Amino acid sequence: MSSSAASTGAPAVHEIVLEPGSALTGAPGSGSAVVPDRLAGLVEMAGRAGRIAEFELSFFWRADHDGTGDLLFATVRATGPAARTTLSWVEHATVPYGITDRELDVVTLLIGGLSNTQIADRLGTSPRTVSTHVERILAKLDVRTRAAAAALALEESLLVLPVPGGTEGFEKLLMGMVGSSAPATGLPATARPGVRNGVVRCGPGRTGPLLGKRRSIRRPILLGGAFPVTGQIAEDGREMLRASQLAIDEINRHGGVAGTPVELVSVDLDIKDAASIARAFQYLAGQDVDAMVSGYLGDQEVAHEIAADHGAPYLHAATLDSMTRLVEDNPGRYGNVFQICPSDTCYGPGFVDAMSCLRNNRQVPVRSRSLAIVRGRWKFGDLGITAAAELAERQGWRLDYVADDIVGERAWREQGHRIAQLAPAAVMIGSYFADEAIPFVRGFLTNPSPTVLYALYAPSIPRFRVEIGSLAEGLLWATTTGTYSDPVAHRFTDRYRSAWAVSPGRSHAGIAYDRVRILAGAWAASDSPRDFASVTEALREWVHRGVNGTYSFAGAGQSTLAYPLTTSDPSLAMAHLVFQIQDNRQRIVYPAPYTEARFRLPPWWQD
Repeated sequence: MSSSAASTGAPAVHEIVLEPGSALTGAPGSGSAVVPDRLAGLVEMAGRAGRIAEFELSFFWRADHDGTGDLLFATVRATGPAARTTLSWVEHATVPYGITDRELDVVTLLIGGLSNTQIADRLGTSPRTVSTHVERILAKLDVRTRAAAAALALEESLLVLPVPGGTEGFEKLLMGMVGSSAPATGLPATARPGVRNGVVRCGPGRTGPLLGKRRSIRRPILLGGAFPVTGQIAEDGREMLRASQLAIDEINRHGGVAGTPVELVSVDLDIKDAASIARAFQYLAGQDVDAMVSGYLGDQEVAHEIAADHGAPYLHAATLDSMTRLVEDNPGRYGNVFQICPSDTCYGPGFVDAMSCLRNNRQVPVRSRSLAIVRGRWKFGDLGITAAAELAERQGWRLDYVADDIVGERAWREQGHRIAQLAPAAVMIGSYFADEAIPFVRGFLTNPSPTVLYALYAPSIPRFRVEIGSLAEGLLWATTTGTYSDPVAHRFTDRYRSAWAVSPGRSHAGIAYDRVRILAGAWAASDSPRDFASVTEALREWVHRGVNGTYSFAGAGQSTLAYPLTTSDPSLAMAHLVFQIQDNRQRIVYPAPYTEARFRLPPWWQD
């Protein structure tokens, strides 16, 4: 397990979101809306502030009014009486410039323009003692006058709340308004907040927020990624991790999301082990991440349950129709779960449709009307075989051979031999794993037939072509989500190669990159990244064009659409891409308008 946020050693920043009317919607600790009792006054103050005006205010907070408690540093951001308010804070804050706790009280009262005698009365001390404090404050801040000290204190957020001695005399200042225990119902229409010397004051005709404080606190946006960086599919996991970090680095170079940086919290897992999946997602929930992402998992429902409990948006690439049905049937429970790619049920019909297109365009000679499918033991998905058989009949094919439950290298090699003997027009190798597809191809090529080899996903991984070498030439392979060959995708590939000194594969690297960009857009469009309901609503409304096509989650199952299989509109869907390996390059041969090459007869094809 690793966490970039934890590795910095920086103090943990907490953040909660308050609905209009002060209803708590999110807080630290595995999605729980629990705040320590000693901070109840701070939360109450933030809710009061949110009903006053649009502003940003940063300050030190003393939970214990007797002056003995530790200070924390907080920032309240309000966008108006009808909107949500965010409260961020960091514990055990250190006051800058060497200002002591008592000097912080004094400089806060200087902001209000109080004299030494008035300050002394509030603090229960003598004017001479206050005078000494003021002299030290001027020296520490390196200013000459009380007014200059007050101005710098405002700019640097050197003030403490509640206002020492009460808010009397501070009624016209924002710090007094938010610190008052009187009910706050908003300002009168003739008295709107305005900015004057960095202090919000009330006055006719004045408008505008208090923004731009140099010293404030903002919790980083934490993206939790469950990536299998060790084990059988480590290369996939590393691509997910690298592409996610690339997107985050690009976002942060441009100022983050509305000024807030994004940090990646990553955890390794074994995708075939339910206990490992549970531990990984429980870890991410314990880190209180603002969103969760993952690739394909065996027991995907384990992740769904933990993500549903946590409440943050969860974007996965499991390619499982069963998971979209789960969301569709119970949106109240799984409304925060989104499938970032079309479902696996597209694979069988996509195979038939692609072969029909190549046949009808006279790119594949028709030597047989038979199609075949072989399938491994990965039982968590559905390749849409029944729908494929029905489509095959309508399009003039026969789905004659379906081998199921193939396990082990020897069995896969034997299936390759068997297909070569049967000589169908094409065979779909129904496995996502290179360790299963490679022995099948080798077995077939020992005595090949004029059959199109049509794999699923596995050749997207660069290791596939490295291990199988020249035997991959002429192979077709499909993915429900693949990286396009347009200028948008080429620029991504160039940036990935520049950052990591290797080229990305043609599927999960693009998914991972697009997923971060999609979340960044939703975070920016919502009231706060901590407002999970607002972020999920933005995701449902968002249509994003990424390097792997167009993402839309408007459907009840919150899964992307497949073009041309589930929609004829490519502007709202992800193309079901079919690549052919030509001269050791991945070339798209289906569907139009994304094709970049014609199908070539494979080298094993005998004229």
